[in-house]
Amino acid sequence: MWARKRLDIDGLDLACGLGAALTCRQSERQAIQEQLERWWLGSSPGVAVACLSVRSGFDLLLQALQLPALSEVAVSALTIPDMVRIVRYHGLTPVPVDLDPATLAPEPAFLERAITPSTRLVVVAHLFGTRAPLEPVLEKARRCGALVVEDCAQAYAPGFTGHPEADVSCFSFGSIKRATALGGALLRVRDPALAERMRLLQAGYPLQSRSAYARRLLKYAGLKALESRPAFAALVATCKLLGADPDRLLNQAVKGFAGGELFPRLRQQPCTALLALLARRLRRYTPARMAAQVECGETLLRLLRERCPGVTVPGSAAPYRSHWVMPVLAEHRQALIAALAAAGFDATSGSSMCVADAPDGQPALAATTTRQVFERLVYLPCYPAMSEAALVRMTAVLTAQQGSMER
Repeated sequence: MWARKRLDIDGLDLACGLGAALTCRQSERQAIQEQLERWWLGSSPGVAVACLSVRSGFDLLLQALQLPALSEVAVSALTIPDMVRIVRYHGLTPVPVDLDPATLAPEPAFLERAITPSTRLVVVAHLFGTRAPLEPVLEKARRCGALVVEDCAQAYAPGFTGHPEADVSCFSFGSIKRATALGGALLRVRDPALAERMRLLQAGYPLQSRSAYARRLLKYAGLKALESRPAFAALVATCKLLGADPDRLLNQAVKGFAGGELFPRLRQQPCTALLALLARRLRRYTPARMAAQVECGETLLRLLRERCPGVTVPGSAAPYRSHWVMPVLAEHRQALIAALAAAGFDATSGSSMCVADAPDGQPALAATTTRQVFERLVYLPCYPAMSEAALVRMTAVLTAQQGSMER
């Protein structure tokens, strides 16, 4: 069975991370962080800030900004629940911006409606490996004095550090992300004074436990071992034998902040080993590695267009597509997932994302289109290890399933 996704990290990197967890000294941490930040940003404008996660960095940003209570924060309607939770924790009001399913960019009419004189921050998420054009957002935000934050957690590419005019660009290297270090984030902050306030706040946080990070590396080494087709098939069969739900088990296994209070877990400094592994991953992550994933995604997209044109692929009309994941829409998604599983393809509707709700008393701001997309999402396996023949077989399942639904 083809697993839904492969971790973008090799055994040697995992071993190096474990070695760093055992040998790196705390006294080395500052130098490693400064070297990482300088190298990553290069000649891009602004200041780089390394954090434990994008959520940690976003929380730092809101602490540093000290926005007036009940200020509005416009957010891409499809986001992760913790981003909305962080906005509310700081006494601010999240306002969803509905998305165009074809491009996954903010829908212009809803952008116009969502950004008001009360808006102080606009957060645009680049979803599923696409990049939303920021110019319309920047133009509207500047008119009302709002800052623009790019959430690039799903859009990393070598050499890309965000739109040069964005106030903050956030990149995640969590467990299922590209170039993963099983944690860590880099933020590019245009205003040096704002970046310094964020640094000072983070300096007061406790350090992430290196033993906890070592345990995380070991857990993902085990998950990495299950990625081969026989091993993954055996895992699924064992789960079914024991009455466990393999989909739920896998989704829980890769959650970045599962269990416990959110903010104590966010408010930690990344440990030396995490910074060292992140530096290694980024320095060695080649455009060729990225190109292989893009080619695989474009091949599958072409096959879907040719063989089952009735299947909608969100983001397929985006001007930039790197295919971090491959989503499709299905009216009967559990039937499709079952058919794909029977053919040896592990698809899932599981997601750590949500659709942000409209503010109380403002139903006109509900992200209706985005919610309709979210409720039909199915994620297909798509990565370079899959041959074109495998992609053709998977496409055939979608074609057959589409035909059965039309009859």
